[in-house]
Amino acid sequence: MSRINKESNSPLRVSPYARISDTDEERAPGIDRQLRTVHPLVASRDAVLTRDYTDNDKSAYKPEVFRDDFEAWLRDFIADKNDGIAAWDLDRIFRQNTDLERVIKAYCDAHVKQKRPKPVLWLPSMTLDLTDPDGQTIARMLVAVANQSSAKTVKRVTDFYRDEALKGNVYSNYPAFYRNKDGSINDKKGAITLKAIEDVFAGVRPTALADEWRTKGITTARGGRVTGETVRRILIHPGIAGLAVYRKELLIGEDGKPIKRRDGGLIDETTWRALCKELETKPGRRRKPTKGLLSKFLRCGLCGSRMVRTRKTDTYFTYSCQSVDAGGCARVAISGPKLDKQITALVLAYLNQPIEEIEEKPFEGQARLDEVTAKIAELMTAYRTGAMSGSIVFATIKELENEQKVLQFQAVKHVRMKRKVTTAADEWDHIGLERQQAIIGEIFEVFAIMPASNPKGGVYEAERAKPVWRRSPE
Repeated sequence: MSRINKESNSPLRVSPYARISDTDEERAPGIDRQLRTVHPLVASRDAVLTRDYTDNDKSAYKPEVFRDDFEAWLRDFIADKNDGIAAWDLDRIFRQNTDLERVIKAYCDAHVKQKRPKPVLWLPSMTLDLTDPDGQTIARMLVAVANQSSAKTVKRVTDFYRDEALKGNVYSNYPAFYRNKDGSINDKKGAITLKAIEDVFAGVRPTALADEWRTKGITTARGGRVTGETVRRILIHPGIAGLAVYRKELLIGEDGKPIKRRDGGLIDETTWRALCKELETKPGRRRKPTKGLLSKFLRCGLCGSRMVRTRKTDTYFTYSCQSVDAGGCARVAISGPKLDKQITALVLAYLNQPIEEIEEKPFEGQARLDEVTAKIAELMTAYRTGAMSGSIVFATIKELENEQKVLQFQAVKHVRMKRKVTTAADEWDHIGLERQQAIIGEIFEVFAIMPASNPKGGVYEAERAKPVWRRSPE
């Protein structure tokens, strides 16, 4: 059929369209192979070729996928910039009936209401008239078959990858930030991630870490902009502990323990669980950053209440005991800039001293935690096989789970205690406020600020600040 539309003497303007679903190449060879078939098809029917419309690495089956060039072609058709579409096969254009119905409506509006030439849909195997009820019915049947085929393929692929994940083999087109494409750990990004983990345990928020990463030009695994939520998601993903996950499901083996990835992880499971606890979000309780270097660490030497930063002018502030209404005594205050300078000098002096490595003792309850976890798995196996009744199994499991929760909490607390100073003195001026506060928190518990000997004298008394050390200053 050399020409569908005999109502117009001008040649039809037909748009070649090509699509491929899954590729990590910038332009997949399959795109060019499709166009090598479509171009001669359009030319053989005495039509004018418009520009090519191509969607590379775009699924037509997944409703959430936005196909940029398919949408661009449809917009151009509605704007009367082309008279139809040609493709290698119908499933290149449609795998969802919703897309087909949109095109049918656009074709019918153009031909019936606007009196435009009859739109075309050309394939090497057939020609479909989407303005005709019979053509519409055939198209709907073919798209329904293509959709079912895709659904079966998705199920087959899903089952395969889940089975592989259960074996510890994890495949992904988009590996985690700290992994290479083959799943192995990227040494450079792995070191960045481990540093971020230490910083989180030291009190640095993900938003502050994201600011640092952006300053250093660090991007996401796909080259995107890093945010605090990006950092949080990187750190709480089970894969960081070498645990197998499939579609956000943490995979558990028959022994009741999480399945390990064959390509390993960066940290152990106990550390990961502690990290998740540290980074858990609590709606309505968003922690705001403090503006004063020492706001987190100062206590009134009279009443023990927390001291707060009180701005007096644009350049001067004090640390003051809270008001009586807030639980303080409001009787102690000290110059903020001078106290910051004094404590900073104390911290830098400490950082310039050689620090002996503290021997990290293993969590004493780990053996019992493993034993309890294994016992729970054994009981569930006995229940599934019918060896034990549910009334016995679940009552016992409830007791074991209570013990398991206690032990897991203790394990998390043990990991949190393993803090390390994360900078050198010569880096102090180039790091953010939160990291400075985290380092101060590693060295000191608090500073008790005693009352001034002569409140009206206006003399700064350094001895008023009484440090409570976390580590020995020797």
